[in-house]
Amino acid sequence: MMHDEANPAGMKTFRQIALLMVLAVVPALLAAWIHPKRPAWGWRRPAVAEITLADAQRLPSPVIWVDARREEEYRQRHVPGAISLDQSHWEESLPNFVQAWQPGTSVVVYCNSQECDASHEVALRLHRELQIDGIYVLQGGWNAWLGAQKP
Repeated sequence: MMHDEANPAGMKTFRQIALLMVLAVVPALLAAWIHPKRPAWGWRRPAVAEITLADAQRLPSPVIWVDARREEEYRQRHVPGAISLDQSHWEESLPNFVQAWQPGTSVVVYCNSQECDASHEVALRLHRELQIDGIYVLQGGWNAWLGAQKP
């Protein structure tokens, strides 16, 4: 009998936990849906494709190279002619990109390596905010570029 008496208390605790979960999940989903830096949902087809360095170098001119790494890294070294477009300095950097971009221009975005997400974030943001097509993410990023420069 003692087991039956404990069950209502267990059910009450379970309901309270479920209510707390709902109260936490609903605002989180709303924030993920309306926030300007919301994540790209997995079930959507990505707006940008990855491209190898060899394929990027074969793109017809003009091509704009966009460095999505931190500004300090860009200042040290970058792909020749690349424009810095760091997410943390987006508003300050975006005018340089807009001035260089023309319709029909391909854009190749890179960050440090294959594991870096900054290039995808910048490419998706350019596509979403400026409605630009012809944006690619460089597979292997800056590391791929450096590897190709070695004799």
